[in-house]
Amino acid sequence: MPVHLSLPAELADDLSAPAAESLHPLTFERTAPRDLVHRRAIGEVLLTDDWIRLGAHRFKVGAQWPRGHGFYGPVGGRWHDPLLAAESIRQTSSLVSHVFYDLPRDHPTLMTELSLALSPEALRLDDRPVDVELTVDCGEVTRHGSRLAAMTMEIGLVRDEVPLGRGRMTFNCMRRSVYRRLRGSHAEVPARLPEQPEPLPPHEVGRAVEADVVLGLPLDDPGAADPRQGAWPLRVNWAHPTLFDHPTDHVPGMLLLEAARQAAQRLAGPGPVLVTVMTNQFHRYVEFDAPCLVRARLSASGDGGHEVRVAAEQHGAVVYECTLTLQRAPVSTGGPR
Repeated sequence: MPVHLSLPAELADDLSAPAAESLHPLTFERTAPRDLVHRRAIGEVLLTDDWIRLGAHRFKVGAQWPRGHGFYGPVGGRWHDPLLAAESIRQTSSLVSHVFYDLPRDHPTLMTELSLALSPEALRLDDRPVDVELTVDCGEVTRHGSRLAAMTMEIGLVRDEVPLGRGRMTFNCMRRSVYRRLRGSHAEVPARLPEQPEPLPPHEVGRAVEADVVLGLPLDDPGAADPRQGAWPLRVNWAHPTLFDHPTDHVPGMLLLEAARQAAQRLAGPGPVLVTVMTNQFHRYVEFDAPCLVRARLSASGDGGHEVRVAAEQHGAVVYECTLTLQRAPVSTGGPR
């Protein structure tokens, strides 16, 4: 996924080049402040307090992935969960916006795209946590006056000087007053959730416990007889410590990524699968007060793996789309390599 940037001329020189002494190596010693990455629990913060300006719209940020995580745990006992990369990119968008573009920390953001392509070999578990360097190029930077309104980030991820993969994220920012007008009655966290569907068996979606399952039992769908496709209601669990680290007035984007991954696992069949490419498009907010149906279809990819196309529908409209590329992940019989 190559980087293609076209910065507006009026933004090209609005930030000074870094002083030589600011180009220190990343240390990975402490986590970033929680409010910079919109997390409440320290254990959910993946970024470290290392960040460097490399140019007007180019930055380097540190992250550390644990060998084990309560939700984003190892795949097949051998690979780091690829969604750690997605969450690192999401947290990076918050940190870069607040630190380098002075976005007020109470301004909501709307993610419209999050994509990544990763090297399976670079995802392998080791006998220590993984220190990840994220090099961020910000393009299509839009401001309303002096306030950041939108941008696209192209991100390169490196582990121990070995390329880990690439990512891309596009998002919009707005004042809270604008957000409240846009969201209307949905701007507040509802008092309660509607009754949720019964979960799929955890082992069918690559999970060990019901609390981590975000898809319900399949509906009576015309495609149910075709093992290459399926449809399931989305499940929401406000008590989940990772997906709902803090209250939110809509379904979080990372929950939708997990729904797509679980749908792909369900269609791929028994045994863990590793997501190597994932392209996510967020078209509308997904609300808590109406059913959301997750549809998925599996097809073979040219390299012997599988491609899965996922669409989430609410109120008769597609609100989220995802395309995943999968490869089968052999289960480890020993310790990390």
